[in-house]
Amino acid sequence: MEDYSEEEIEEKPSLFKRIFVIIIAIFLLILMLSYFTLFGVRDILEGIAGSHKMQDDKIYFFNKTISFENNSYNRLLEIYDKNLGNEFKACLVGEYDKNYFIYDLYIPKTYEQKPSEVISEPCDSIISLHSHPKMFCIPSQQDFKTFKQEKSDLMLVMCEKDRFTIYEK
Repeated sequence: MEDYSEEEIEEKPSLFKRIFVIIIAIFLLILMLSYFTLFGVRDILEGIAGSHKMQDDKIYFFNKTISFENNSYNRLLEIYDKNLGNEFKACLVGEYDKNYFIYDLYIPKTYEQKPSEVISEPCDSIISLHSHPKMFCIPSQQDFKTFKQEKSDLMLVMCEKDRFTIYEK
């Protein structure tokens, strides 16, 4: 009778067990990919596709322009840089004459700031602006509800230093 050591005896997993492990691995991979596609990448791509880039202190949209005058865009960038970890709200002051001209801005009384939410007084200005996390340019349903209650003609979502999504009433 031959003695076999443990090293010589190698159990091969059954065909059923190998197929089962492969199926579970594929299922988990599909689950992870669908999560990132449905809850992240898709929102980023949609937001970028529907947003507008700043060009020479102007945003061009729907045959209109928002022009930042009197250093107002640089002031907005300072506020953006100070609030990189949280959303903020700004009220853009100016006038409309076939295009929007922004001369000043102010920060309304803010009650709460979080990375994905800002709660503040409504704007009493021509444009209401709030920031979103980087590259997430699509407003939430709450953003639209708040905008409806404001006097502003436009809502801007600032999702990068030079990228904005624009909504008219």
